[in-house]
Amino acid sequence: MKFLCFALVLVAAIPQISLADDDIFQWKKVGGWSVAVDRTVGNGCFVVTSFEDGTVFRLGFSFTKKENPFYILIGNANWKSLESGKQYPVEFSLDRSEWTADATAVEYKDFKGLWIDFDDVGLVDEFARKLNFRATFNGKEIAAFRLKNSVAAADEMLACQKAVNATIAKRPEPPKSKDPFEGKPDTKAKSDPFEL
Repeated sequence: MKFLCFALVLVAAIPQISLADDDIFQWKKVGGWSVAVDRTVGNGCFVVTSFEDGTVFRLGFSFTKKENPFYILIGNANWKSLESGKQYPVEFSLDRSEWTADATAVEYKDFKGLWIDFDDVGLVDEFARKLNFRATFNGKEIAAFRLKNSVAAADEMLACQKAVNATIAKRPEPPKSKDPFEGKPDTKAKSDPFEL
């Protein structure tokens, strides 16, 4: 419950400001997981690891879609037939908890994967407490692995997001423009000297 409350506070408080020039900022490694910040999802922290079969698993905060502030990304270089942008109905399980989601195929330079947005903070909590993850497509298992050290990974992801939030909160507001002509093109001043 402590995790749930803390995660909800983080989601509500995050502004969208960049932290670095690169899209990914490495935070820390813990128990076989990398913890990092991704600028492209509104400075959301995430955890990522890879497995012997080449499967990559990533879980994190995404602040670009307010209705779905969390995501899972699973991918593998062998999944060459995935069509970028297409949705695939995939069944997932964390130990005995099961759910179905429409995953969107995404393509990176090293692999193709499935991106799943979700809004249930309880899923992040389950990730921290469960031991096994499994994904199937059309009844065929596409990924199955043990979530070793997921508690430490989730704790560090929260610490990362807390630090990102604190850093962003300390940044000064950008200066307001002194240009009197800047603004929406369709906005007119009360006495526009250039109005025809």
